[in-house]
Amino acid sequence: MTPAVTGTRPDVEVCARFRGAAQSPGDDLEKMRHRTSVRMQRPGSPARCRPSHPQPKGDDVGRRVATKSTPPATVLVNAGPPLANAIAAVSAQWRADRLVSEQTLLRTTETISRYGRRLERTGVQRFGQERPADAAAFVHATTRDGRPPELVTMHARRTCLRMLYRTLRARGWHDGDPTLDLVLPPRGVLAARPLTSDEVALCRVSSRLGAGARTLRLAVCWALGETTAVTSEISALRMCDLDDPRRPRTVRLPGTRRHDARIGTLSAWGQTVLTRHLEVLRAASSHPETPLAYRGASKPGGAVGQASVCNALGAVLDLAGLSAEPDVRPASLRHWAARDLFDAGAPIEEVARRLGARSLDAAAEDIALNWRDVR
Repeated sequence: MTPAVTGTRPDVEVCARFRGAAQSPGDDLEKMRHRTSVRMQRPGSPARCRPSHPQPKGDDVGRRVATKSTPPATVLVNAGPPLANAIAAVSAQWRADRLVSEQTLLRTTETISRYGRRLERTGVQRFGQERPADAAAFVHATTRDGRPPELVTMHARRTCLRMLYRTLRARGWHDGDPTLDLVLPPRGVLAARPLTSDEVALCRVSSRLGAGARTLRLAVCWALGETTAVTSEISALRMCDLDDPRRPRTVRLPGTRRHDARIGTLSAWGQTVLTRHLEVLRAASSHPETPLAYRGASKPGGAVGQASVCNALGAVLDLAGLSAEPDVRPASLRHWAARDLFDAGAPIEEVARRLGARSLDAAAEDIALNWRDVR
């Protein structure tokens, strides 16, 4: 006879009953496994008896997100507020966190609002009830004039949805991302194309997930990368390289053998991240020579430090679901920063200086600019 279990955890009770039933003569083990699996998938169960996949270790943060791309057999119908309220809260959080510019915020909010209205028409009332097919249908939906969407439009839609689901998961309103298995053709043929502003915003959200989120390390590396710094420069940056030890706006980039020294400008989001990081460092009585992003024993700016920062940026791309894109690399971040300058009206000569480039052709290639076509 199976001994009584007095605990309140459902997963402990299931495990105990499973063990007791497996030892009882005449009971069919396979049937008990089936009943246990069904019971473990009921809403409200706080944990599984045994993980169904290997747990991630160290900086293997991308697989942690990827394992959540398929929703459970029984969805969580009360995971959060109604769709419209959840979308409004997400948009308000993006504005409060200074995640994107006001123009990008309006565009992304409009996109996720259309997604919410589309879900409502299919009977979905709360996030957690939708399926991957719903997200895929939105990404591939025809435009207002009935034409198939262009590739850039599909990428933009998928990026907005990923931003949405990262924020929902951070607020505890969702446990997954139905877009992670949604594969689209690459946007271009460059080895490291510039990211889009939407993709950068997605990575900002993702930098606070997974390993490194507790120490802000991933977010700090990403914020410094937005200044056009290369990975070896990021690993060499110190507290004294910032213009203000309390509210920094710029950082002095030391240059490398292939890049000139220059001044990098922090984004509004980057200023917030570095301000919080400096508070932590001051509380730990750190001296001005303390590195901002590298904590290893090797020399900052060396090969080991560069690899560490490169892994951190790669982890953020992995968390954002962008690492599988064949034309996305850690360098895509600094290429975005330079392209953003050019799109804002900066001449290519100024863009090259901000990149630390010693050739206008190299700068143009980094920002995916065919200068012969510029009139």
